[in-house]
Parts: sequence; C-alpha cells; structure tokens
Amino acid sequence: MALFRRRVKKLAAPPMGRPRSISLSPTPPISGRPSLATLRRMRRHGLVAACLNVIKGPVVAAEWNVMDDDAELAGELTVQLRPIWRRLVLQALTCLDFGYTGFELVYDTAGGGVRIVETRALDPGTIEPLLDDGGRVAGLRWRGASGTVDLYSTKSLWLVHSGEFGDPWGESHLTPAWPFWQALTYAVLYGNRWLERHALPPAVVRYPAELTVDAEGKPTPANETRALELAKRINAEHPAVALPQPVEPGQPGWDIELLQGTADVGPLLDWVRYLSRMLVTSLFVPEKALYQDGDRGSLALVSEQVNTFLLTLDGIARELAEQISTGLLQPLADLLGSPGARPRLVIASLAGSRRRLYKELLVELIRKGEINLAVEQIAEELGLSVVEGEGSATPPD
Repeated sequence: MALFRRRVKKLAAPPMGRPRSISLSPTPPISGRPSLATLRRMRRHGLVAACLNVIKGPVVAAEWNVMDDDAELAGELTVQLRPIWRRLVLQALTCLDFGYTGFELVYDTAGGGVRIVETRALDPGTIEPLLDDGGRVAGLRWRGASGTVDLYSTKSLWLVHSGEFGDPWGESHLTPAWPFWQALTYAVLYGNRWLERHALPPAVVRYPAELTVDAEGKPTPANETRALELAKRINAEHPAVALPQPVEPGQPGWDIELLQGTADVGPLLDWVRYLSRMLVTSLFVPEKALYQDGDRGSLALVSEQVNTFLLTLDGIARELAEQISTGLLQPLADLLGSPGARPRLVIASLAGSRRRLYKELLVELIRKGEINLAVEQIAEELGLSVVEGEGSATPPD
C-alpha cells in the first residue's frame, strides 16, 4: 500500500537555537538554553540519570489502553501496539531529556494488510521537523550516513516536551537544572585538584649550591640533576622542585620537604552538597529551587511540592499519550481503512499504594537529597512480610 505524502516546508532553526544537525557546536550562552552536547553530558551524570529514571519509571510501568468508538479498531491497534510499547515509551520519553525526539515508523504490508513492526528512534542530533503550510509538523528530515531523507507523517513520529506556542523543538526538562549541574561540575573539578594537591604534594629537594664546569666550560649547578632524581625515587607521581641553598656550617647540605596545604575542604564539600540538592530539586519542582533555604526544607512544604510534581507527572503522561494518538494511532487507523477514526491512547495515573510509596520516595529525595528505602511499604507492595530484628523479608505462608 502506498504511503501518501503531504506538501511540506523546512523549518528554519532559531538564530540562537539548539543544534539540529550532527554538528554539536555549543549554543551561545545568550540563547539561555543548554546545547545538545551539554544535554548529552547532563543525562550521563549519575544524579541526573537517577532523577530521570525516577521521573520516567511510573510512565513506563503504567497500564495503558486504546479507546475508540469502533471496538474492533481499538482492539486491532492495541494488538499492534503491545509488542512495541515498552521500547516505544522508553525512547519516547527521551523528549524529556532533549525537548524533542523523532522516530521512523516501519510497516509490514505483506498479505495486503498494514502492520506496524518497529518504531525506530533517531539520534536527536540528526533530525529536524518538517512543517506544512499551517505550521503543523508533517514529518521530519533525517541526516543519515547515506544522506538526507525526508520522512513524512505516515512514516515518522515527532514528539516534544512542553512545546509552548507551537514550538516544534519543545523544551528539555533538564533546562532548570543546567546552572546547578554546571556549577557542580566545576566544584567537583576543583575538588579533584584539591585532592591531587594533598594526596600528591610537591616534593621540594634543597641541595648544596655548588657549581661545576660543563663540557663547554660553563658553570652549572653540580647537584640539580641528582636532586630531581632523588625526588622521583621518593614517588614518581609527585611533582618535584629542586632548589639550591647556600652551604652554611652546622646546616645539612641536603633537605627534602613535602609541601602540605592547610586549606579546609569542608566549605567545598558543603557547596557540593548544596548544588546536588538544588540539582535534584530543580528536576522535580523547579520553582522550589528559587527559595529553598537551609539543608532541610519544611516537611509540609516539600509534601505540597511533591503533590504538585505528581500532577506534573500526570501531565507528562497525558502529553505523551496525546501525541502518540495523533502522530501514530490516527495515521495507522487511516492505513487500516478507517480514515475518519480518532483513536486515543490512555495512560493510567499512579494510584493507591504505589502513589503513596512514590510520594514518600520523592519527599525524602527532595527534602534531604538522599533516599531511605521504605522497607515495610515495599514489602507490602510486593506481598512480602518483614522479619523484625533481622532486616529481611520473607514470602507470606
């Protein structure tokens, strides 16, 4: 079955906008947004990756179904979507990381029917959206190893996160955390330099200031080479300095000293802890990062902020479901012979004990910057019983 095409036009990137090609040159700071290369580095940071997993986990694990007035069509779409769902939702949620994500849709038309067999995620640095005359996304342009390919609406899926005012590039969920991540990166770098200075202090070897004459008849220090060799024998990884000293009666001609710094690393560690806490906070409740004071926020305040984030999480799931419905299910329904159908994907919200457990985890994470496992609640959710005094759980009889 031939897949139709639509008249499209190329979207010009904003003059100071984010990268749209395989070139990952940094975005100028005036743009106010991290570049694609910076977002790649951020999502590989351990703390950022852990927070993204906490955010995405409930959506990935949520129950879902396809709804339509035609029950037979809804059933057929559900059957086709089920084998590829987990991979699709995991890759679709990368729009939180980069602000947008794109897929090539692969169909099987054998036997006269149409079946979607794969949603192939494309590298965000190699794609850009194509817009129709109404400014709506009508496909994407992919720069692959073999050249540039235009994939139109039926062959592609374009998803964005927080695409305000029709912005087809969306907004990365990492943007509020960018300043804290950047400061934390520098803090860790300076911490490594402090550790290197104190773990491998420079060795200073003072040697008698005696002169000798070299082959050209020029006077040179007699013991400088021997002093540097002596320093390297102490520890080959130490920086070494050789200094001459005058020979005085009663004073040793040779002296070895390790330069130990006296700076206290405590303030730097406090700064790292603060930045880590602000990094976590900005990923869950960005507005709270503006006025959180002290090491421990109010429990009531954090609880309310977590309730706000849970609503945001429901919004993320609905945003994803609406775009998959429009960009994947409706074109697939057209190909299945129901051109007027408007099937809808519904992703269930967190509820009951899972919602309470998730909320408790977030409260601890945001309030303290650490996670203390709620053993009893987890055991109850898994159907296990906790053995008191032994810190273990056993299956019920």
